[in-house]
Amino acid sequence: MYKAILFDLDGTILHSISDITTALNISLKTCGYDFCYDDEGTKKLIGMGAYNIVARVFANRQHTSHEFERLLEVFSINYKIHQGEKATPYQGVITLLNDLKTRGIRLFVASNKPDHLAKIIVSKFFGNDIFEAVYGHEAGKPEKPHPYLVSHLLATFHLEASETLFVGDSDVDVMTANNSNLDVALVTWGYGNYIKSLKKQATYVVDTISELESIVMSKSN
Repeated sequence: MYKAILFDLDGTILHSISDITTALNISLKTCGYDFCYDDEGTKKLIGMGAYNIVARVFANRQHTSHEFERLLEVFSINYKIHQGEKATPYQGVITLLNDLKTRGIRLFVASNKPDHLAKIIVSKFFGNDIFEAVYGHEAGKPEKPHPYLVSHLLATFHLEASETLFVGDSDVDVMTANNSNLDVALVTWGYGNYIKSLKKQATYVVDTISELESIVMSKSN
């Protein structure tokens, strides 16, 4: 029986890839690079925070530590400036969240987005009443898929792992849930690479909002 749900943010409840692409391309141009990404290319870079996005940009390119740190700094600034410009909640998500809350299910956000930005963007698109708490990544703390964030949420809000569902769109989210001994619903409308081996690691594979609602309701009665 699920009494609480932890939602990933980007790619799960918020379609935000274009904002990330915008921030990255402006940053690349600012730093003097002559290449850029479209949204599909950006999808292959994201996961585990801004540092790893930059690491993937430079994965097959010679670079110095100064160049890496410079792009990371500029990207982090632009990420903050441009977040929310083109983003939008996935269709049906807000209705789902309101329905779940009405039924007494406790709702949380657990994201690798910087904590202060996660709180801002959730407030902008979802208001301040749907989620009991919004947690992003804090400097010096482990990022998902490390279980730290989930463990912190469970302890702080007195949640039982057996009664909590993690909902996310990527391998990072599946690993986070598995590392935390939570059931996990992998949604396939996000930014992950939905190969068979990943799907096998999830408790549920969900293609639509209505499917997710059906799963939660069947386990929460």
